Amino acid sequence: MKKLLVCLLAGALLTGTALTAEAAKQIAFGKGKTSASVSGKIKGNEDMDYVLRASAGQTLTVDFKASKSAAYFNVLPPNSTSEVIFNGSSEGNHFKAALPSDGDYTIRVYLMGGAKDSDKPVTYTLKVGIPASAKPASTGKANSETAVAEKACLAAVAKKVGVSASKLKVIDVKGSEAGIGVNIQVPDATAPWSCLSDKKGHVQGASFTGSEGDM
Repeated sequence: MKKLLVCLLAGALLTGTALTAEAAKQIAFGKGKTSASVSGKIKGNEDMDYVLRASAGQTLTVDFKASKSAAYFNVLPPNSTSEVIFNGSSEGNHFKAALPSDGDYTIRVYLMGGAKDSDKPVTYTLKVGIPASAKPASTGKANSETAVAEKACLAAVAKKVGVSASKLKVIDVKGSEAGIGVNIQVPDATAPWSCLSDKKGHVQGASFTGSEGDM
């Protein structure tokens, strides 16, 4: 009897592990395409993860529509299980930002409030894209230098405002003779932060572009 119970428990654990591993779905664009749409449904405490591989400097866009207003999506950076770079429950149904690093980004769909408690299925559609124009025409070395500057500026602004760099969002990057300018959005700030770095990641300055009272 004990052996039977052990076998049943082991089987349940193995089954649970397999189901968890299958939960995340890979998003891939068709040949010559720069976007893809996926649809699904969730209920209760369920989350649905979609994974997309992208490179630093590329601009990722996500548009979300659901049959209930209490359905949302978050965007998680590579190697993260909880920290997000976009929180749909507070930032809306549209995401657009230049990505800070190479890797697999996760788009997580979930429910809150009455939609979560009702345990009734909610249908949704995600449109995910990386516009071709967002891929710089410059050399790979230049792309790498931009990514280094972005990472350095994110760290510099995070230190100044006391917020995790994963919660900040790069909204614009421009190169010039003076260096690489990076504009960064801070949660709840009324204006972006402006940062200047050289190609090696040496930050020359970071400042708030709005009035100090609105920081």
